[in-house]
Amino acid sequence: MQIKITNKIEQKINVLQETTGITKKWVASQMDMSPQRLYALFKADNMMLDVAIKFAVFLNCDIMDLFEYEVIK
Repeated sequence: MQIKITNKIEQKINVLQETTGITKKWVASQMDMSPQRLYALFKADNMMLDVAIKFAVFLNCDIMDLFEYEVIK
């Protein structure tokens, strides 16, 4: 069995940008990472659980809101 995971963090941050006017550079600074690291995580198929939890806390959402998954049999 395989599982395909889709990262939705960039989508969540884009919504936050539209509603508040913040920048991705500001988000990166608040997350204690470089903008380059932030952009790399947007494209990541997987990430460490502590990083995912940090995004969930920052975005005030459930960690499952940051990912979609599909079971491939």
